[in-house]
Amino acid sequence: MMKKVIILITVLSVFFLAGCTSATDEEIIDDLGFTGLDAKGILTLVSAGGFDFNDVNISVTDSELSIITMDNTISYNMPENEFYMSVAPYINMTHGCLYHSATGCTGEIFEETFHIFLVDSDGNIIIDDDYDSLQNGFIDLWLPRDIEGTLTITYGELTTTKEISTYSGDPTCETTMKLG
Repeated sequence: MMKKVIILITVLSVFFLAGCTSATDEEIIDDLGFTGLDAKGILTLVSAGGFDFNDVNISVTDSELSIITMDNTISYNMPENEFYMSVAPYINMTHGCLYHSATGCTGEIFEETFHIFLVDSDGNIIIDDDYDSLQNGFIDLWLPRDIEGTLTITYGELTTTKEISTYSGDPTCETTMKLG
């Protein structure tokens, strides 16, 4: 009789513990709505807003996008020919940032129009267009890799300029451009 009870407890424990395992990478990606997307597609979707990322962090380096949950880290390669830089120009307040957290970083100026002008070190105009800051106060830029240039951001009568580069190891988060 005791042997049957031990076997029953063992079998029930296996079934119970099997239900407590963490989700697979595929289940997490599916639950987030990222199935079939690459790194750029995920960042584009996240930038559109409307997500609740209470238990998920998305971090971006020049070479990798990482989706970080309590139990898993899922990595995607960033595009080979493009460099992602998220910029949050500010007037009064900012934060330090090296690699952008697409689910955690917050800028100061939300959903406003800025003029972005980027010229590379050879004098080629890379960007000369208006961009809207996102719900998180950042402006996502997809730039050519391996360039140096001057980035100028204008907001109404306020302007800021900074030398940037898009080489391996360069920051993907720019929060030091004070408008004045």
